[in-house]
Amino acid sequence: MAEFELKGIGYRSSKMPGRTQVHVLRRAAPIIQPLFASLASGLNPAIAGQVIEGLGALDDDALDYILDAALAVVQRKESGGWAPIMSSTGSRLMFQDIDTDAGLQLAIATQVLYDNYMPLFRDAPSLFSGGALPPL
Repeated sequence: MAEFELKGIGYRSSKMPGRTQVHVLRRAAPIIQPLFASLASGLNPAIAGQVIEGLGALDDDALDYILDAALAVVQRKESGGWAPIMSSTGSRLMFQDIDTDAGLQLAIATQVLYDNYMPLFRDAPSLFSGGALPPL
């Protein structure tokens, strides 16, 4: 589980199911590297261009799948606790500010993708070579 803050609001995400992670990763391949770079160094013009290029390479169904899967595992901090940001059926966003802000949706999804895939990328050399895990 990861907690993060965007635009002064707290969010937390859980892990996507493993099979969903595989399907999302396959669809998100064109945008993973620039999205992770934006977390590491900020969204400078070069990285923004790469993100836009990667988004342009995705068809609507792939982008919808990525966003729906990522946003489905996120909760938002509210005065009474934590509330899911997607309806229980996954058919709509529960907060108008998220629903009307594509940048916020992408920022939330980026956090979820990072939390789900960074361990895989970090551990990949040892998973496939039998070597020791690199330090965190």
